[in-house]
Amino acid sequence: MTVDNGTASPPTIHGHATAGTQHLIHRPPSRAYYALDAPSLGEENFTLVGATPVTHPLFNDGPGRFHDLQIATETVREIGEFVGHRYFGVPDDRPGLFYRFTLDLTDLSAWRTDRDGPRPVPLATHIRARPANVVAEVPRGLDFHLQVTIDGRPCATGAAGLVFLMPQLYRKHVEHSRRALQAAPEIDDAPDRPLRPAVSAEAGRYAPENIVISEPADVSRGRLSTWLLPTPVSPVFTGADGQFSGLHLLEALRQTSLVAAGRTHGLSPAHSTLGACQVHFRGPAERDLPLRCAAVAGPLGRDDEGRPSVAVTLTLTQRRRAVAEARTTVVQDH
Repeated sequence: MTVDNGTASPPTIHGHATAGTQHLIHRPPSRAYYALDAPSLGEENFTLVGATPVTHPLFNDGPGRFHDLQIATETVREIGEFVGHRYFGVPDDRPGLFYRFTLDLTDLSAWRTDRDGPRPVPLATHIRARPANVVAEVPRGLDFHLQVTIDGRPCATGAAGLVFLMPQLYRKHVEHSRRALQAAPEIDDAPDRPLRPAVSAEAGRYAPENIVISEPADVSRGRLSTWLLPTPVSPVFTGADGQFSGLHLLEALRQTSLVAAGRTHGLSPAHSTLGACQVHFRGPAERDLPLRCAAVAGPLGRDDEGRPSVAVTLTLTQRRRAVAEARTTVVQDH
């Protein structure tokens, strides 16, 4: 991913799950920015431009009927911290953590892939970033508003929230979470049998290493419970500090949503995608402890184009403590 400040610029950002080379173009409110080169105290605008991937180990795995919406979520996750450090004066030693993310597909037809096979299609994400909770002219977080276009067609809007933590506070936060989980065996929550991966076709992936949830248990009346698989999974899901990565958690929510909509209302995973998702992260998730994903599928409905649509409410818990809460909408194409 190259970074462009409105002119040619050589720095590059590398991400383990990046969809490909993407250019981050900064669009400051005035040319005076270049002379001052000072941290921003207000809204800044960026455009992330590139193309949809054709050989990505995760984003190109599956039926191939739609471009993967996680192309948009993951690239924003990768540039969010960089934007804070580079343009808003956040010290480099403060890591950025996303705590909320929403994405709504506004034109499903733009997300359909070419029937002749995968080919790169122009992809652009327009980003408005605003500082949040500013202390001594340094923001403690950033709020992002997103608009995604594919092949020049506006097709999704979204928002994200990022918080920056001081290094010592971040370490204390992680250590406190781990101690709390380890110190409460009375609220242990673990599978009662060996886990086996969910059926690939139901989860919307084909490669075994991309299946990150177990075969569901406790299935009844639109409710189901599954477990995240920490291993063996694709290296793209690798997290830091012994924790589940954000991509791993988002993929688990996506797969569980498809399984829930399919088993409850018979929606075809091969013809379905998430038309919307809202995720609020509550805390970190340790890879060495069981992580449950519970889902409740709502009634079968129709979207504005008459397509079958199902809202799914999901909760990720570890030792009965909330890790993330989400609401998704699964839409089946005609």
